[in-house]
Amino acid sequence: MLALALLLTSAAADSMCARALQAAPGLSCAEASRGVALAPLPAEAERLAGYARAGETRFTAQFDRGIAPYVVLSTPPLPDRAALIAAGFTHILPWPTPRAFDEAARRAVAQGARRFAVSQNMGPAQTEDVVARALSQIPDASAQAALDAGMIPHELGHLWFTAAFWPGGASADAPRHYGGPGPDWLDEAAAVMLEDEATAAQRRDQFRALMRGETLSAVGPVDGRAMLLDLPRLLSREHPGLARAVAVAPDIAASGGVGVSFTPAGTGPRPAALERVFYIQARVFADYLIQTSGRPTILADIATALADDGDFETWLADQGAGYGLPVSVPELQDDWRRFAMAF
Repeated sequence: MLALALLLTSAAADSMCARALQAAPGLSCAEASRGVALAPLPAEAERLAGYARAGETRFTAQFDRGIAPYVVLSTPPLPDRAALIAAGFTHILPWPTPRAFDEAARRAVAQGARRFAVSQNMGPAQTEDVVARALSQIPDASAQAALDAGMIPHELGHLWFTAAFWPGGASADAPRHYGGPGPDWLDEAAAVMLEDEATAAQRRDQFRALMRGETLSAVGPVDGRAMLLDLPRLLSREHPGLARAVAVAPDIAASGGVGVSFTPAGTGPRPAALERVFYIQARVFADYLIQTSGRPTILADIATALADDGDFETWLADQGAGYGLPVSVPELQDDWRRFAMAF
């Protein structure tokens, strides 16, 4: 009986939460299978851990690879990152509290509204009316929770995907990438595949609307249909958010992958519309690959080949037919266009 009690005590002391709280005392902790969530309050920690658990399930189903220990960290406050790494956590994802999100959104929206008012030569009263109307459109707490349900697994997906397929990182002469050494389209597809079903459905609906030629307020005034149909551009382009991420975190090496930077889309040098269309296109292109091949793990198969010094064009020529896909990018473009127009 004493031996059993000692064993249970030892296991509890070695739990992920025990290790995390040693490195970040004063917070509440909730465990997922491979990581933890830390937050000021227990309910918030459990909420974040729930989103992470859902992401773990999707990652295992899509990629069948292990997940290194991680922390989803509600901020502020910001505990000692080095101490968490020393405690055995490979990935640390800071996540703003709902209040921090709201305050940042209000600052950004108010600034943007005032700039718009100035550009239209509005007077003080008109300016304040524009600002008030803009602030009234900021998502409430339930909308923020819906965003977290999709975006926490998404951002963890970037980290897990890179570690699973490129554990050694990039070579010194590798081109810079948004998330990891793999192509930006593949890295983003891996992340969007981990989003919850509500977010996936929203991206698919936005794809259909853009293909109909509609202008979406969530995207912006762009020729979305032309952008979505241009598959070679998706396969070869740099992530539209990369310049923004580098601008926000210039100390991160620009060669071989910049770290995931969670910032409001569109606050940097690239238009937000380009980023949002990129995410929408990556989501539906992943749908196309899975539906055409009949293989839910096709992104993992492609990543395995590309991580072994391959490239997508070679993989397509060598393996595409076996997956029911065209064997060249021009042929793939034709098939994608057919799929997209009927989606």
